[in-house]
Formats: sequence, C-alpha cells, structure tokens
Amino acid sequence: MPQGRHSTNCRYRPSPRCSETMKISLEYIVDHVKSLKSKPYKTFVSKLLDLVHQIESAMMLRGPYRLVLDSNIVMRLESLRQGKITEGVLATLLAFLFVKRLPFHVDLVIRPVVFYEFLRQRNVQDLREHWQEIRALKEIVEESLEVTLFFDGVETYEGASHYIDIIERDADKISATLRKYADANWQFDFIRPPGGFDGFPLTEFGLILVTPQFAAEGLFEEIDLEYFSNRSARVFFTEHIERRIAEWPGNDRQVIERYPNDSGYLLTKVLHLTPKGNLKGLGDIDVFGTCNLQRQFYAQAHGRYVPASIGLSLDDDLSSALRHFSALNITSRMLGGAADEETLSQQRAALEAFTEDSRRFREGEKRLQMTRSQLCVFFDELDALGVFR
Repeated sequence: MPQGRHSTNCRYRPSPRCSETMKISLEYIVDHVKSLKSKPYKTFVSKLLDLVHQIESAMMLRGPYRLVLDSNIVMRLESLRQGKITEGVLATLLAFLFVKRLPFHVDLVIRPVVFYEFLRQRNVQDLREHWQEIRALKEIVEESLEVTLFFDGVETYEGASHYIDIIERDADKISATLRKYADANWQFDFIRPPGGFDGFPLTEFGLILVTPQFAAEGLFEEIDLEYFSNRSARVFFTEHIERRIAEWPGNDRQVIERYPNDSGYLLTKVLHLTPKGNLKGLGDIDVFGTCNLQRQFYAQAHGRYVPASIGLSLDDDLSSALRHFSALNITSRMLGGAADEETLSQQRAALEAFTEDSRRFREGEKRLQMTRSQLCVFFDELDALGVFR
C-alpha cells in the first residue's frame, strides 16, 4: 500500500516563508538560472524543452485549452514557497511565462488524482479540512504563477471525498494486477495454430506467428476501474505483459528481437511497483489518459466539443510517453469497387470524415507554426538576457 494512505493527520500549510505576496519577475528567474552550476543547468534546459514541447504539440488540437498539472509541478511550486528554487521550478516558471504570451486562452486545472497526491494519498476528513487544503493549493499555484486555478471535480467536499474513494479502490486493483503479473509464468509459444490471438499467417504450415505485442493483447484480462480510463489502463497493462513475455527466459529470442516494443517499454517505467511494493505513477495514468494527443484528436472529430487538455509534467518518463503518443497521422480507407448503394453511401461518409480530419489537421499545423514562431521570439529574448550558455 502506498505510503501515506489513510493517514488522519491534517496537513494545513502555513503562510510561505519567502513572501506573503509572491511576485516573480522574468529578471528574478533569469538571475537564478545564471547562478546554476553546470549539471543543474543542463537539467533546467532539458526540463524547459520538455515543457514547451508538451505545450506546443497540443496546439494541433482545437481549443478551448486547459493545462493539466502533474503532481511534480505542484510539489516544485510548494518547495518554491518554502524558499527552495530548483532547476525544475525555474523551467516551470519560464514555461508559464511563455503560455501567457500565446494568442490562445489557456485555463489551469487540477485533476482529482493530483489533489489526492497533494494530500499525500489520503482522504479529507471533513468540510473544514477540505477547504483548508483547497485554499492551500490555490495559494501555492496562483501566487507562484499569477493565474486562476480551477478544480475538476474536487472543488466541493462531497466531490473530493467521492473521487478519492474510487481512486483508492482503483489503486488497490492496479497494485494487485501488477503483483499478479510479477508472480505469473510468462512462457509463450509464438508459433501456434490460429485462434485466440492475432498473428501473421505462416501459410506453409497452417500456423500463425504471434508477436509479443499480439500475445500481450490476447492475454490481457479487463480490469473494471471506476476513476481511471479503462482504455488508457489497458495500454499500460498490455505493455507490462509484453515486457514480461519478452524478458521471460526460454521464450524465442529471435521473435522477440524481430518484433521489439517501439517505445522501449516506456509505459512500464511510468507505472510500476517500487522494490518496497508501493505503487508509483498513479497520477501519471490520469495525465496520460486525459492528455494523450492522439486520443484527443480523434475525440474532437465530427465537431464534437472536447476541450484540449495539455499535460504538464517534469517527470522524464511521462514526458517521453506524452511525446511518443503526440505524433498524428490520418489515413483514408480504400474506396471504390462497391456496387450496392448502402456501401457507396458508407464510403462517401468515410470520405467526408477524412476530408474533415484533414482540414482539422491543417488548422492544427497553422496553430503549431504560430506557436513555434512565438517560442522562437521568446527564446531569443531569453538568450539576449543570458539564459542560454
């Protein structure tokens, strides 16, 4: 069970030591960046590039836009109010200055899992404690970034209590599933008769070749989650299974090496159990599921109103995962050759949908180019101030 679960200690935060009204200017940030030594400076640049990439890539989507903060952003801002100025928080502050210069309105949102992790993975005990924690979180974010913070479902005591209850039940199910994977036997025959698994036909033998990915998809058993997206959870779990199969002694190395995982099992690094058995990456599932660019692009099809969620995280693995799933491509189905009117009508509808997707894609490319132009101007200004060495 994660550390801190079900603790009853109220964690109300006093006023910050660094300032009652925390006004952070560009010059303030630049001065601290210049004071960084070589290794922290390289980390700062890496984090800044990750953050602005997360922001700019989301401009392929239609607005309205909302920034979904990961827990590590909140933790850095909390440390800032305690007088600790790290390379991560400096990158975060500059990323938000860049957001304010964009010609698009962007809201700032806290999801229930981030509120839960802000509480050190416990539930609020009553209405008074809930308000104290909401107020503390608002002060940390709003005074540091000079923005208005919105809450997605936890703004009331009843809502927060409900969401945290189902998040904790989901966390127990996820932990139990990962423990089951760790204890299972993953011996698998990649060459087998058809049935039960997708695969490539081996015509001369009447068998099929099942790749590790196909094997994982066939072996995965659905888990009924209440808060987290089952679709997103499936992506994480099947990658865990695929990795277990690929690393199991005795499985055919030739097949495994011929069909490697295209991300290097990145998602197993995002969500996993620590050596002590604690669950790490719970909030990352939510950020990934909510802010996955590919999923959102198709969710906005046919004029559907879906606000674009931009995940903002300092976690290297989650940042890489968001980047890996930010590549967009659109394809059309083969058309023609149909004789009946119903099939022709379906093909025309598919062509119209493809045309609309292409138009949205071109619109997104224009917004992306505009954002990149703004970023070049912003980086030139930072360079002139001596931020880049």
